Amino acid sequence: MIDLTALKYFAAAYETGTFSQSARVNDVSQPTVSAAIQRLEDRLDTPLFTRSKSGLTPTPLATRLYHDVVESVGHLSGLEARLRNTPQTRLRLHVAPDMMVGRIAPALQGLSRRDPTLVFTFCDTAEEADIAYLSEGCTPKGQAFIALGDESFMIALHRLHSLARRNALTLGDLADQQIIHRPYCPHADRMDLGVLPATPAAEVTNDAQLLDLVAAGLGIAFVPRGHGAGRDDLILLPLADADAGTRRTGLAHRKTDFATRIARDLAAVIAPQHRA
Repeated sequence: MIDLTALKYFAAAYETGTFSQSARVNDVSQPTVSAAIQRLEDRLDTPLFTRSKSGLTPTPLATRLYHDVVESVGHLSGLEARLRNTPQTRLRLHVAPDMMVGRIAPALQGLSRRDPTLVFTFCDTAEEADIAYLSEGCTPKGQAFIALGDESFMIALHRLHSLARRNALTLGDLADQQIIHRPYCPHADRMDLGVLPATPAAEVTNDAQLLDLVAAGLGIAFVPRGHGAGRDDLILLPLADADAGTRRTGLAHRKTDFATRIARDLAAVIAPQHRA
């Protein structure tokens, strides 16, 4: 029989990309994780990861195993807490309007699996939250910040836009384009470049709305490179003759032991994905 604990360590290693981070999020030593996964590989008679200095690369069998067991591991891990009626712990989260919650959702799922007593509550502001997913410049005063990665800005277009076949755009290309405005990120629209119309085609309240309106052909927008992931209805192109800007994203957190521990665990899972 395959050991549940070994599957927990395997799932965390698959998500974080290293045995050391799997050990961190499971609060055990790295040799403990390495030994458990080695026993799992011995039982399956095949390697689950290719090891290298840059981290772990899952084999096709590892990907199949992960998707087969991840939900069961989470359910069984929380069995004792459910039977004992262990009190739940509320974790207050904030996702800034220019961030996509989908980029941290898998990490939240993994966190919930490892600690089934956690209940996530989403807040309107970073100041209210224990942990906030945002750009570094939006970190509330007095909170700590864990950097996840840097992203350059690009120009998002509908996939059938007349400029979509270009490899890059210039300021001249943008002169007669309608822009969708992000008033919550006033500097990200790069109105300072002086080529975009002063009156926007639309104003949105978050970047999820922004991407959907661009995909509908309502206008163009300056967006972080990562926003193009999984969107086949959009084209993201660089700006060739001007700096479109960059941002540093991460997790802001209160300096309590609880928030610090959770933020570090989340960052261990999210950071490799942001660097990919």
